Amino acid sequence: MLKKILLVGGTGYLGRHLNSQLIEEESEVFFTGTSNSQQENYFKVNFEDPLSYSSLLGQYFDLVIILAAKLNSLSTCDLDHPDLSVNTLGYASFLQYLKDHHLTAKIIYISSMTVYSPKNHLPVSESGAIAPVNTYGLSKYVGECLTSFFCNNSSIIGVILRLPGIYGGDKKGGFIYNTVNNLKNGNPVQISTKNLVFWETIHIDDLCLMIKDFIRKYEWKQKIDVYNVCYGMETDFYDTFEFIKTNTANQEVIISETVKGYIPFFLSNEKLKKIIPVREDYFGKLKEYISGIE
Repeated sequence: MLKKILLVGGTGYLGRHLNSQLIEEESEVFFTGTSNSQQENYFKVNFEDPLSYSSLLGQYFDLVIILAAKLNSLSTCDLDHPDLSVNTLGYASFLQYLKDHHLTAKIIYISSMTVYSPKNHLPVSESGAIAPVNTYGLSKYVGECLTSFFCNNSSIIGVILRLPGIYGGDKKGGFIYNTVNNLKNGNPVQISTKNLVFWETIHIDDLCLMIKDFIRKYEWKQKIDVYNVCYGMETDFYDTFEFIKTNTANQEVIISETVKGYIPFFLSNEKLKKIIPVREDYFGKLKEYISGIE
């Protein structure tokens, strides 16, 4: 296992949970955020302020994992959204700093399933058609291009990991959490899938275990590579809702829609399975999660 790891954006949702998993692996984990903090192993790094990168000066990491990205552009296609610049030009300036100051030889860029076209052949492999449907997905795809260009033109090698939507842990929002919470508390639930493309399809614990195993076993033989990190099974939105309803013993709630407003979509994990064993039990983990919510 790589011993000294930097999580860029490690104070965020995925970063906090991944930090815990890597520490259990006895790695020395460092992390960044945008606030002033005196936490141990913390560096202030803000893609909107390149001067903040100097907090890392003099350091060297066996691996840098880039999780940092603004999410506010998930619901828009506007090209003037400020997050687009931060997630691309800000990220590019950070990569240049890594190179100029010899901070690492390996990077992992955390991308998203939102880079894919929702009209791909299922399950969607890493070679699937790219056609983001929102500005956030566009920013992640540009981030992938920057990562690939950077690794192919420097001594640093890299991996791009495309993740599905995540639920679980301390996340208090999203379709799965809100549905479970409302049904358990007898609150009304309204299902609307109009224009729905992506939703949460993996539990944070399983995702972090997969990433940790990947870091442990990946052999770093290529300049740049891409992997989906997922269960690899179809997770239909309506089936998920019915499963939650059944496992909260709330049989009175019904779906009022007469036509599905979404296109079925899920990722392939065949490439990932050549590297690590993968849990493929979406509903088993979901049942555990439902029983754990008060």
